[in-house]
Amino acid sequence: MTLDAMTIRMIFNVVIVLIVVGGLTGFWYLVLKLLQPEKKIWWWLGYIVVVIGLGVSMRHFIINQVELFGTSSYLPLQLLRTETYGFMMGILLAIPVLLVMLGIQWLVNRNSKSVEPEMGSSRRKFFQTAAVAIPAATIGGASYAAFRGQSEIKVTHETFRYKNLPNALRHYKISQISDVHLGPCIDLDDFDIIVNLVLKEKPDRVVITGDLIDKIDWLPELSEKIKDFAKQVPDGIDYIIGNHEYFRDAPLILETFRTKTPMRVLVNQHVKIFDGPRPVYIAGVDYDLKRKKSNRELILDETLNGIPKDAFVILLAHHPEFFEEAFARKIPLTLSGHTHGGQIVIGGQSLVPIGTPYWKGRYSDGESQGYVNNGTGHWYPVRLDCPREITIVQFKDADRKY
Repeated sequence: MTLDAMTIRMIFNVVIVLIVVGGLTGFWYLVLKLLQPEKKIWWWLGYIVVVIGLGVSMRHFIINQVELFGTSSYLPLQLLRTETYGFMMGILLAIPVLLVMLGIQWLVNRNSKSVEPEMGSSRRKFFQTAAVAIPAATIGGASYAAFRGQSEIKVTHETFRYKNLPNALRHYKISQISDVHLGPCIDLDDFDIIVNLVLKEKPDRVVITGDLIDKIDWLPELSEKIKDFAKQVPDGIDYIIGNHEYFRDAPLILETFRTKTPMRVLVNQHVKIFDGPRPVYIAGVDYDLKRKKSNRELILDETLNGIPKDAFVILLAHHPEFFEEAFARKIPLTLSGHTHGGQIVIGGQSLVPIGTPYWKGRYSDGESQGYVNNGTGHWYPVRLDCPREITIVQFKDADRKY
């Protein structure tokens, strides 16, 4: 049985709600076990009021974002939304530490059946202090990560070397943006900042590798901005679809971009961008909702049909799962997104389950190479060692000395 995009999204939302409710409840239960206040009911009521207040404010912002945009209340509510995400992440990070402290408390109490009153009081104060200090540290750190993740964006320059590089690519510059997620986190002003950063690099071409928009109400305004954007890029913009377009309204998004913008929308299609002894093609694949290798093979068969075997192909695939098939077919370069680079990275490892070995930066198999963009935007702002990214792609001939 294959689930459609809306069913997958509904299941995802239910799982998130269960995690949030369970996390909020479990967190406060652990805090109170360590604090040991006399009247827990008042602590629970105060906590519930704060959580409901944050939830209502955040929901009000998300639902009414389009109407609020440009008003005096927009920026404060936007900041509150960002820090609410940080608050939630901080709570989830605090839970395992609080569990450890609760375990230590249990062991200490078990092995210290008879202690002096002063020692018992001192021990109690220690655990009460821990009950406050641990959430303060995790929530404070996560709130900072959310603020920085929302505001920081990095322009990275990646050079890919190939033997028998087509002459037309030797001085060619492509800018990749991916996973903008125009909506609750990334608004129209943020999109303008992205566009300005891209244009400063003077790319010959821009490619957008999916998940461009979440807030459908902004589709008309986004289309106008893309129209102006494309006019300033010599060879225009190529766009492929991601899973979030399916979560929203993929037919409407595709039809709007095809009819209201000059952007080339590639859905299992390709376009020749340079002739020559080794012609250059850009190919774009649909998002594989089935997440099956056999389906990806069929998608690539359709997409690459008609391209000469000796051509230089730049493949745009939202999900980097396509790297495996692209490498097997000796496709020179595949550009992807989807994973947001893991978003929370410690010691070179993502703390977020990714589900693919290709999740951040460069990968290669012989002369076939792939690159996963960190995400130029996001739908969840908490980031650590993984800033939002605009990628500038350039090419060099491996046979030449520079």
